Amino acid sequence: MRITFHGAARQVTGSAHLVEIGRHRILLDCGLFDSNRLDPESPNRRFTFDPRSIDAVVVSHAHNDHIGRLPCLIRAGYDGPMYATRATADITTVMLRDSARIQREDVRNAHLKQPGTDQIAPLFELADVEWVVEKLVRFRYREAHEILPGITLTFHDAGHILGSAITQLDFEENGRKRRFVFTGDLGRRSMGLLPDPTVVKDIDVLVSESTYGNRELDPSDKLMKQLHAIVARATRLQSKIVIPAFSLGRTQRMVYCLQELFALHKVRPIPVYVDSPLAMRLTDIHRDHPEAYTEAARRLMDQDPMYFGSKYVEFCATWDDSRRLNFLPGPMVVIASSGMCDAGRIRHHLRHVVDDPDNAVVIVSYQAEGTLGRKIAEGVERIQILDQWHDLNAAVYVLDGFSGHADRNDLAWWYEQTGGGIEHAFLVHGEPEGLEALAPVLQQHAVNPVRIADQLETYEV
Repeated sequence: MRITFHGAARQVTGSAHLVEIGRHRILLDCGLFDSNRLDPESPNRRFTFDPRSIDAVVVSHAHNDHIGRLPCLIRAGYDGPMYATRATADITTVMLRDSARIQREDVRNAHLKQPGTDQIAPLFELADVEWVVEKLVRFRYREAHEILPGITLTFHDAGHILGSAITQLDFEENGRKRRFVFTGDLGRRSMGLLPDPTVVKDIDVLVSESTYGNRELDPSDKLMKQLHAIVARATRLQSKIVIPAFSLGRTQRMVYCLQELFALHKVRPIPVYVDSPLAMRLTDIHRDHPEAYTEAARRLMDQDPMYFGSKYVEFCATWDDSRRLNFLPGPMVVIASSGMCDAGRIRHHLRHVVDDPDNAVVIVSYQAEGTLGRKIAEGVERIQILDQWHDLNAAVYVLDGFSGHADRNDLAWWYEQTGGGIEHAFLVHGEPEGLEALAPVLQQHAVNPVRIADQLETYEV
């Protein structure tokens, strides 16, 4: 068996791992790198393997850093199946169609600003997305399927976002049964909405994420107390709370947490506005999969006419709906994308609230270095929003424990539950500090030295 890491090696984007079992070649994920998609030299515009040589694609979940180049794969000649959970397939369809739309707009704007840039083209078109949709094969959790001769695929719930999966491949090599596991992105434990990550045992080869490998995040009960205090402050000051959140996963989690505050903790309800058309479409998909949530979450959401919605929650579909929020008095909560504040409607809301110390900005997601969200989280004095400078006077709360990624303790728990004896272990999807800190934690359960995967490096295991 051979593994070559074509993305997310010593970084957190571009997930793509090529597994070769005998003569069969399986690609795990095909995500976008953090790079300007219009740049002719972007790593998103080329593959470091031959897509036509791939026999099957397995998708862990529907975040763009894991699915964003699937249409490019089709364009480059891949003509096989793409395996995913049912919810991941539903979400992938929406996410990729939205990505194609954004790219068309970006290209049009680039041509308007620089008429001589006609050579710039989108990474893919909507027609390419429809080919991906045609090739998606939907599996349930815990069901084993032979996807290639002698190779069986089983998905397990990763607890990261709706539909996220741990990938398990079982096969026989040199007369010996072997098990390969790719964690995808693991979720946190005891967060209320989604179940804890499923534990897989008897692992021979493990590829694990490490996003928060050097961090210990606050537990759910502490996070809810902090969120309670922030809402109470807004009620007292009649002010606004702005929460930058990714349209997929984080938005739905924050809506659920606010519903929990209002329903179970007797917090005085205030209006909650979700300002993201993409989040609105994705929330509809979340409503289609009630089986995905914990029993406690279902009991709470069953109290309302529809999941992730109540008389206190309103979704903003149009720009007029969005602009109207700027003129409404507090108290209120605005949840808008993008999660790192570098695009989308969140920038307009930040522009209207950051100067007033009564308002609050609540950071609930991982913020990459150099992003506007990272600057806000670090509490800089002045920030640039839409080409204008503003004093950052609003209160800033960093509640990154709401992240969908397992922290160091969650990962250590999962490794321990596997039972150990892992022959070969690799760490991916992490920044250097997280990778280096997590390696000795995983080493306690691995036979051979844990390896931090290098980009384009091939390993025989």
